[in-house]
Amino acid sequence: MFWSRPSVSDDMRSWITQCFDWFDERFEPPIEPIVPTKAFFKAPTGTSAETAALVLDDIKRHMKFEAEVDVVPLSVLPAEYRIDYQSLSAIAGTYQEVEGVSVIRYDPEQMNRPIQFINLLAHELMHGRLSGLENEVPGGELSHELATDLGCIIAGFGVFQIQAADDAGWFGYMTQPSRGFALAMFLNRRGLSIDDVSPYLSSRCRKFVLKGFNEL
Repeated sequence: MFWSRPSVSDDMRSWITQCFDWFDERFEPPIEPIVPTKAFFKAPTGTSAETAALVLDDIKRHMKFEAEVDVVPLSVLPAEYRIDYQSLSAIAGTYQEVEGVSVIRYDPEQMNRPIQFINLLAHELMHGRLSGLENEVPGGELSHELATDLGCIIAGFGVFQIQAADDAGWFGYMTQPSRGFALAMFLNRRGLSIDDVSPYLSSRCRKFVLKGFNEL
């Protein structure tokens, strides 16, 4: 008989569990997933720098991130020219600390894809949350980017993590099966079900989360 492969290895499952414990101990755990509705995002539609700053304010509120953060558009080629310059289209956002102030730079083109844009800002803001703690997170500095993606899921942004990657066709640091497993663990630990996120996920993403639930 053929058996389906598990979403994650035993080592990855153990690491994800350790990270949930670590994050929940140090940061106030969210009680519900953040989803793309007006109940969670007060920023108006648009692609202006002012709108980007308001979206970041919404994300900061949900993460309970109180430090000052500047959000600045990257100087990149317009989207219509990037087909000839693939190397310039790879950077969607960056995080830096400049004179003690966190600075997030983003590709303005991302604002035309709100799920991806919110995921981008959440990922970069998670860098700010983990600044100075890179060696304390399970796995240490070598796992920092993985822990940053996972940290977004633990902070409630799992819908954006898995759906943005699905929409973009780019997996990022975590695989889609591991994101689905981590989102299932988030819901399971909060006493929730897939029904709380299902309306905001593609059928492919729902399958990853359902498989994670079955494995838990």
